[in-house]
Amino acid sequence: MQYTLTLSRWHKVAERINAALKQRETELKAALTATTISAWNKEGVEEKAAEIARRAAGDLALIEVGTRAVAQIRASLAIRNAELGVSAKLAEAESANRAAAVYRAIIDGQKADMVRPESVRALPAMLAEADTFGFGRRSAAVVTLQIADAELVESLRGKLAREQARATRLLDEVADLNREKLEIDVPNDVIGIAGLAA
Repeated sequence: MQYTLTLSRWHKVAERINAALKQRETELKAALTATTISAWNKEGVEEKAAEIARRAAGDLALIEVGTRAVAQIRASLAIRNAELGVSAKLAEAESANRAAAVYRAIIDGQKADMVRPESVRALPAMLAEADTFGFGRRSAAVVTLQIADAELVESLRGKLAREQARATRLLDEVADLNREKLEIDVPNDVIGIAGLAA
């Protein structure tokens, strides 16, 4: 049966089918590999086994049709996404977010107790040797250098804002593109687990 849905809805349909298929796969494997009975309970075993086999055959057929349907949906989505440039926009957004994360880490990593390299010589000599554990042993105090100067940090703030804005813009464009409609033929056997109206 032909359905025309938005790209984002097709993603949800594929997820729904996959979730239902996973459940059926678990039941199928258990039915065909882990069905047990008590040795004393022999009455009606043939009928019960035949019923389990019928259900397993139905599950197997649904899994086969469903996996092909998911593959078809994903292939159709991939083609349409490529035509619309969705993958390229997502790659650009990922790049912008990655750069923004680096800028944010550097900006947030600047602490008030950092010392500029040119100020290290002016540190008190007491700081150079301290009894940090109270055992009469002296160890050198560690000073965190502030390598990034104010100009660099300020430039990173500007870059951070630009990259965040770029990522947001690109992701908004992707969201808009995901409203595009796509027609796909869904097998009748899968309509119920796909959550589609017959």
